[in-house]
Amino acid sequence: MSLRARGAITLLLVAVVLGLGIAIAVHHDPAAGADSGTLRWFLDHRTPWATHLATALSTVFAPTWVAIAALVVAIGLVRRDGRLDRGARVLGAVVIAGALAEVLKVAVDRLRPPAVDQMGSPEAAMSFPSGHVTGTCALLLAAALTVSPTRSARAAAITIASVLSLSVAMSRLYLGAHWLTDVLASLAVAVAAVVAAPVIVDAVLAAIRPHLPLRLQSMVGCRVSGT
Repeated sequence: MSLRARGAITLLLVAVVLGLGIAIAVHHDPAAGADSGTLRWFLDHRTPWATHLATALSTVFAPTWVAIAALVVAIGLVRRDGRLDRGARVLGAVVIAGALAEVLKVAVDRLRPPAVDQMGSPEAAMSFPSGHVTGTCALLLAAALTVSPTRSARAAAITIASVLSLSVAMSRLYLGAHWLTDVLASLAVAVAAVVAAPVIVDAVLAAIRPHLPLRLQSMVGCRVSGT
């Protein structure tokens, strides 16, 4: 993907999320009907087995575990390649996505769905966007694009990453932890971070490379991949 295309996609996704966040912050949510309707639908379709599955997904893909997994994947790639590039791009995507999500959470400070509709320990604020969904999608998509050796393997990996990301998004909606627009914004933030990460990470590596020990300098190559 060209640098211009990466920039355009990133700016478009960030602009859409920022616009939605501003609308929510000033209490003019254009998708309020969809948010409340989606919540009601999940409330009407809760079952014991679905509750167990949603709870498990929400636990396994909690931000803390996603951060640990991202670090493990990054270290594994560095050890396998003998280079920093691919591991740093995967970790960078998760860090960028997480940073954007935290800034939006604080800036928008959206109220969660009513506590009576939430399952588990109720949360009150900073609903927009979902940290679970942002981190999960960023990690899985970045790993799928980075690790897959062939085009067919990459397509399969992206499909799996998409299914898992959507499953986590649905689990957060099912549990009443987020509104529909929260998880949609999370997916957009994650994709933007994954698209932008190679450019940002390679620029950072290029900037610090002259200041690294010689052994680490040989592990840095600063060409942006087409993934």
